[in-house]
Amino acid sequence: MGFKKYIIASFVFLMIVAAYVYSIDNSEFTVKIVELGINKTLPIYIWIITPALFLFFATIIHMLFYGTKSYLQRSTIKKDISKLSMIINDRLLDKTSSLSLKTPSLKEIADVLNTVEFKLTKQSETSPLIESTLKIITDIENGKYIPHKDLKLPVNNIWAIKNTKNRLLNDENFAIEVIKDVEYPTDLIEMAFDIALENKPVETVKRITESTNLTKNMIKKLLLKDSEQLSLTNGEIFNYITNHAFTNKELIAIAKNYKKTMAPEQLIHLFDDLSSKNEDFTTSYLFVLFEYQMIDKAREILVNSQKNEYVLFKALLDLKDSGKYNYSVDDFILE
Repeated sequence: MGFKKYIIASFVFLMIVAAYVYSIDNSEFTVKIVELGINKTLPIYIWIITPALFLFFATIIHMLFYGTKSYLQRSTIKKDISKLSMIINDRLLDKTSSLSLKTPSLKEIADVLNTVEFKLTKQSETSPLIESTLKIITDIENGKYIPHKDLKLPVNNIWAIKNTKNRLLNDENFAIEVIKDVEYPTDLIEMAFDIALENKPVETVKRITESTNLTKNMIKKLLLKDSEQLSLTNGEIFNYITNHAFTNKELIAIAKNYKKTMAPEQLIHLFDDLSSKNEDFTTSYLFVLFEYQMIDKAREILVNSQKNEYVLFKALLDLKDSGKYNYSVDDFILE
């Protein structure tokens, strides 16, 4: 029975009872309680329906209280279900939702959703919000760039990264912006660096990366391209190398690249400076000296070294002195 129907039916019932009692006895009755100061005279039919009337109002209050409580619970559940849809939408975008749910059972589901990764494998009728998100994801996967203001994701989000890569692949000038912005993840900066290095001269790349912490891999690529253009000075090459932990094997690879275009005196001077700065680079310096047949300089270093140092170069020097030097230093593996 509806609330309004209950009220009407209750009033009708009370009126019927009152009319029936009145038809039987329409006299009055006095209730007198001295201790409580009560002295009231009313018709008998009023006294008959008064307890029922109090019960009626108590019932109304009870129904209003629990009806309101039930309404609030249903409203909370409805809002929480709507939030679950938003949480699913956030998880599709690889975001951890900060939405708080009040319904205990739904809160448990939300906590689980925030710890898993998932994606919808096929299109289906769902909420407009999720449909819009699925379209964005599909566009990104198909190589389309979504403007940042429409995507509204942090730069290190997986979909934001893929979206930025899409723009990099279609806008080489955007690479300069990515390189200069330290908020981007390292892999994105490296990708932007590769694109810039492919499309810009070394001098330009050097200028736009002055405030960027280049990785060793990025420096190796920069020096490889510079070995073709010779835009960097020895001092700049020296700084790039000494600011990172290069191995002798890596330095020898750099030396081989520069040997194709750089003057022997310049290359020897560069590796002389490197070995002077760090004795661990002496191996690569010896490689350069042997490559250019600077045997006397190499001999001076080897004679003043420890017995167990630079054994390979000492063996090559012995072969040279005995007239059996038929090998190139490239024939050996240098670590």
